[in-house]
Amino acid sequence: MKSTSLTSSNANDDYVIEYFVFARSKDGSPVRWIANGHRTSVVGLTPLNKCRHLGLPWESRNVELITLKMLAACPRVAEVVSQPLSLFFGIRGIKRQFRYTPDVSVWVHPSFRDELAAGKPLHEIVAKPFRKSLDRSRVVELTLELKSDIDDVDAVKWEMVTAIYRHVRQDLFVLKRGMHIDRSFSRLIMELELGAHDRVGAVEKARCSLAFGYDECLPFGILSERLGGQPSGERLVKALHFKEFVSIDLRAGLHALTPVWIKEEA
Repeated sequence: MKSTSLTSSNANDDYVIEYFVFARSKDGSPVRWIANGHRTSVVGLTPLNKCRHLGLPWESRNVELITLKMLAACPRVAEVVSQPLSLFFGIRGIKRQFRYTPDVSVWVHPSFRDELAAGKPLHEIVAKPFRKSLDRSRVVELTLELKSDIDDVDAVKWEMVTAIYRHVRQDLFVLKRGMHIDRSFSRLIMELELGAHDRVGAVEKARCSLAFGYDECLPFGILSERLGGQPSGERLVKALHFKEFVSIDLRAGLHALTPVWIKEEA
């Protein structure tokens, strides 16, 4: 994709972006596998229930890893990919080609995007329950750039990137740790994740439906007791949340009185 009219300014300089190209892998896998043994920083792979691959790469444990886990637990998120694409672009008068690889692409219900655009912290968006079925044909793609509160940013390059995203009308959000990651909620997500990869089949879903009966919402403690008590019942409720059969209201934490909603289609 080329453009000679796309301009951006920084201080007293005007920059003309002569071309830009978005490059994705054919199978939707990350375009850059950062956990490669050549780095001294802590990097790794984490399995997620909302990705199409065995694991997603991350660079920062306190920012990227916990954000990936929060997105995986959110009932309004359909899919998550880290290092999802590379944006290559050239600036008139500069010989070298620039490359930008965002941290995360996520496909979400439109209400998720609206709340993020309105300035709501990510941990509050994730904590909110969602009872409706997530229609994959209506999800929207968001690009997320994750930053600690002290990260340095190349101002000129970043201005070019944001100008390109505005030009193609693609949502790009910068999420800073101080605003969007809450320490106590992060611990809650780690606890909830214990059931993320447990098998949930027709039998488990039928047991859950019978436990709800004619109720649409039950306290976490009562539902867990009806599904087997400690620890199997609690773990099954957590697994059902990740499998999008129930939605746990995490806004006030996870305890015996926490509301758990059965999804409408269930």
